[in-house]
Amino acid sequence: MPEEFLLKLKLIIKPQWKTAFLSAVIIGFLCHMFVFTNILPNHDSLVNVYSPQLKGSSGRFFLSPFSGISSYFDLPWINGTLSILYLALIAVIFIELFQLKKTFSIVAVSGLIVTFPTIASIFSYMFTADGYIFGSLLTMLALLTTKKYRYGFVPGSIIFYLGMGVYQANLPFLSTVIIIFLISEILGRKIPFQQLKSYVLRFLGLGAIGMSMYALNFKFYSTFFAGNITSYQGLDSVGESGGSIFERFKQVNDSFSFFFFRGFTTDSPINLFEWLNVAVFLLIAVGFVLLLIQNRIFTSIRMTLISLALLLLMPVSAYMLYFVSPDVVYHMLMVLGLVSFYMLPVLFYEHLTLPTMAAKTFSWLSVVIVFVSVFNFALISNISYLNMELKFEKSTAFVNRLISRVEQTEGVTAESKLALIGRVQLDSPLSTEDIPDNIPRMTGPLGQSIVPLPYHYSALMKNYFGVKYDFISEQERQKIAATVWFEEMEAWPSPNAVRVIDDVVVVKLWD
Repeated sequence: MPEEFLLKLKLIIKPQWKTAFLSAVIIGFLCHMFVFTNILPNHDSLVNVYSPQLKGSSGRFFLSPFSGISSYFDLPWINGTLSILYLALIAVIFIELFQLKKTFSIVAVSGLIVTFPTIASIFSYMFTADGYIFGSLLTMLALLTTKKYRYGFVPGSIIFYLGMGVYQANLPFLSTVIIIFLISEILGRKIPFQQLKSYVLRFLGLGAIGMSMYALNFKFYSTFFAGNITSYQGLDSVGESGGSIFERFKQVNDSFSFFFFRGFTTDSPINLFEWLNVAVFLLIAVGFVLLLIQNRIFTSIRMTLISLALLLLMPVSAYMLYFVSPDVVYHMLMVLGLVSFYMLPVLFYEHLTLPTMAAKTFSWLSVVIVFVSVFNFALISNISYLNMELKFEKSTAFVNRLISRVEQTEGVTAESKLALIGRVQLDSPLSTEDIPDNIPRMTGPLGQSIVPLPYHYSALMKNYFGVKYDFISEQERQKIAATVWFEEMEAWPSPNAVRVIDDVVVVKLWD
């Protein structure tokens, strides 16, 4: 009976799971409520108000079924709510994987998971957000299954294969979480070398089998279904060599430094984000040493060197896709694995037990810095959502003016086609300078316009204004753009920026 099932479920659920789940739900909704309760499309959202998310050409073979749980419509409240529930389950898996007991550790991990900037970037693509986050949930479930059972890597590899089929960035996410798990086990639980070897072999089995299944799926799709693999993010050049191995490491170093220390390494302002990152890395260094001393790990040179090597390997792990394809370009959607760096002080705090002054100081600093980081992540998320609202409002206001101008142009008929040539400039100091200078480079939320190309205009006009125009082809656009008379036209907003030629309404946007 359902009541008996619920009673048994209640007995199984640990108090730590409840704390993690509720913390993630509460913090998640407080952080992201604005984007859940407003329509804030970006350029991709305009053409995906309804989309089955068939992304086989991008290697995302299972994005469609998992996105379909919430329907294929762009429903911010439904997609957002499901996403928060998935993130809360990810938090529960983290707690179970690392066997966290302290309340601060549990709340901190949950808060980091639901507020990390990658989540806000994913939410800027709300039409597919729940599908992507479900892929991360599968990745964590695969890892937990592998850890808990001796042969758990077998079912775990299948689960991971499904997660990879949602988004390939789940590979660095998996590997980076594995590394902090091994560091935590060595320093915090003092596992022997044989236990470490067992974990490593199981995790290798998980990754090798899961990736082999994914590679076979990739090959099957391109061979038997004649599927064309997109060149986006170098997917069509996976496995090819491009430059030396040293160039790949330089890419890792540049991307890693830019994410954590942009203000220190570029001309960008130094924000709270960078200062907190400095504090986090200092905490990692201090906590590492404190655990080496507390648990006398330093007496085993082998385990000390292994833990140090794992720590140094984390940036390479987080950016490992640079070694998979020479054409990959990392962006915010792909770096969820970097949340592992913020997890380390929490894990060290969890395992520090001796009541020394150094341990107490470290614990209090960890509490303050991690919670301030969570709050700052929430600020970053909502500044991002502010920019999404601004560029949506600016874009719709401009398109409204454009439609009005076209309708009032003499010679326009119901059969007229539309030619938009050039890109609209809707820059403002707020969106061009102030917001980008104060938050990390957020893929999706940043920018000044959501209508960069003609098909974006078409989607916005049809879905938001109920106006349908046929647009000329790209070849026709290029032909018109090369004419003398177009060159002599004045650009928008001049009254002469719109002209009808052979029943084609030509609009010359700002250069």
